[in-house]
Amino acid sequence: MDNETTHRENNNHKPEWYRTLVEEVNDLVTVVDTDGTITYVSPAITRILGYDPGELVGHEGLEFVHPEDRERNADALEAVLSNPSESETVEVRFRHADGSWRWIEATMRNRVDDDIIDGILLSSRDITERKEHEREARELAEEYEAVLNSVEDAIFLMNVEEDGDGVRFEFERLSPSYERQTGITTEEVQGQTPQAVFGEE
Repeated sequence: MDNETTHRENNNHKPEWYRTLVEEVNDLVTVVDTDGTITYVSPAITRILGYDPGELVGHEGLEFVHPEDRERNADALEAVLSNPSESETVEVRFRHADGSWRWIEATMRNRVDDDIIDGILLSSRDITERKEHEREARELAEEYEAVLNSVEDAIFLMNVEEDGDGVRFEFERLSPSYERQTGITTEEVQGQTPQAVFGEE
């Protein structure tokens, strides 16, 4: 038996084979029809969002999406219907079975012409923890910016890097108060060493 025949036979599986494979992956796999009605949900839904698959099948997917994210979700669905060769990735909040909201990143692919899938295929994963870290980082950055803009003291923010000759200090940011006092701006000194700016040895 040649390699081509073996490859063809190995890919001639029944739908049950594909379903079993999908059920073993960690990502949540969902199929919706062209109007957004859920026709299949993999068992990962229970681990990720707390539902039994049967609780979602037959419902419109947007029912479970946060109202503020529904337009973005609908736009992505429309995009893959209009451009079957393109995929779309969207981040939305999806209602957990306990009533809380979880951030889901879903990649949609048009498989309407696929005899087995016959719909829009979504591969999704929970990104709630990542979104929380992003929110915390944003808040810290806003606090840092507020402090930097409000103090009257001169503040230098420096990058510290090790090189072959020891430690190298480079300006990253000057406080607005220092810029006002000296007329020197961050743009003028950014990336330079104190020695280069002040002429110190």
